[in-house]
Order: sequence, then structure tokens, then C-alpha cells
Amino acid sequence: MTSRALLLIALAGSIAAGCREADPAPREDRASRQIDEQLTPSAAVPAREGVAAAIVIDVSGSMDDDVRGADGRRERKIEVARRAARDLVEQFARYAEQHPDEAVVLGLYEFSRRRGEPDCRPVIPMGPPDRERAAAAIARLDADGGTPIGQAIITAKRELDATGVTRRHLLLVTDGENTDGFRPERVVEAIGRRPEIERPSIYFVAFDIDANRFARVRDAGSLVLPAANAQELNTTLDALLTGKILVEK
Repeated sequence: MTSRALLLIALAGSIAAGCREADPAPREDRASRQIDEQLTPSAAVPAREGVAAAIVIDVSGSMDDDVRGADGRRERKIEVARRAARDLVEQFARYAEQHPDEAVVLGLYEFSRRRGEPDCRPVIPMGPPDRERAAAAIARLDADGGTPIGQAIITAKRELDATGVTRRHLLLVTDGENTDGFRPERVVEAIGRRPEIERPSIYFVAFDIDANRFARVRDAGSLVLPAANAQELNTTLDALLTGKILVEK
């Protein structure tokens, strides 16, 4: 092989390596554009005073594992999540009854990566709190699949946009790190670039997982709180509702 041929081969290898090194940036840019597109509301909705909350619960496979319950015994995390969800609905329902002149809108969503299903699915679509409807729907929650946290945040944010309600809150409970789709910190960052009316307060509850795993989510603009067991989950959710979400105007 001639020296000229060797030089051409070396140049080709260098160019290919350079292209491989340059690939991540375009992929990141493409992901950012996709996130921005998905976060953009499909239609303008008239604003109205009130409070709206999207409660987003991880139902991935790890939620079938055990955690220490409020009484000290072990129980499945999905059972703890069901009980917590019922308590949340009850608190919203009581608040709505006590504030009949205020729009109170609640949506409950589950998220996991499952074949043939959306990553984030409504358990109770956005609407006035309904205890009976919620109880039946929450009882059907089951644990299976991966953990697409970023996509769950996008879906919940769009559901909040559709309400037009001025005070918007997104509360997500997860027991694991993101395994599928957009990284949650990228989504939270993108929400921070949206118009103010579209930016919900985001609360991220790390259930039976070190909250420091979500430091990037916190740095992007979300309030990240730990909940090591069932008792701490109940306490954390109660504190968020009474101190951040269901507060007097």
C-alpha cells in the first residue's frame, strides 16, 4: 500500500472519529427542540382564577417492592402510593367544599413505560375532586414497566395548561431514576423557559430513594423532597398540600 493510500485512510478515520465526537451535541439540540415542541400548548385557553394540581405517581416495576410502612411493617410501595393518592383526593375534596367560589381542579396520573401504552396515563382526568370515582380508579393502580419521568412531567404540564387555571402545581412521586425518554432535568429546564402563566410549581418527592439522585432536577428549578418510608411520604405530601398547594389566596 502506497504512502498516499495510507494517508487517505488515516484522514478518513480522523474525519469519522470527529463526526462521532460531534454527534452528542446535535442529539442534545434535537431533544431540546422535541421537548419544547411537546411543552407548547396546542391551543390558547382563557385564564381563570383557582388552583389546579396534577398528581403524578410512579407505577414502574420497582413500585412492587416493599418499603417500611407507617406501622413499621413491610408493605408494597404501590399499596402505600394508593393510600397516599386517596388521602390527597380527600384533602382536595374538603378544600373544594370549603371554597365553593374557587375553581379547584385535580388530576391524578400514573406513569411507567409499557408496550402499547402512553408513558403517562390519566387515573382521574382533570376536574373537580371526586372521592368515589377516585377510589375505584386508584384501586386499579398496579406496578410494571420502566420509569419515563421526563415524559410524565411533559404530559402533566400540558394537562395543567388545558385547565386555564392560574395557580398550577405539578407533584410527582417516584421511587427510581429516569430509565426511558427525556431526562427530567432537561424538561424542568425547558418549562422554566416557558411563559410565566405556563410554569407550574414543580414538587418532586423521592420515595425510598436518595433525594440527592435528583440534584440536577432540583438545580433546574424543582423542589425535591425525601420520603424514605410510608410515614415520611404521608408527612411530606401533607406538608406540600397545606404549605404550598392548598393555601389561601
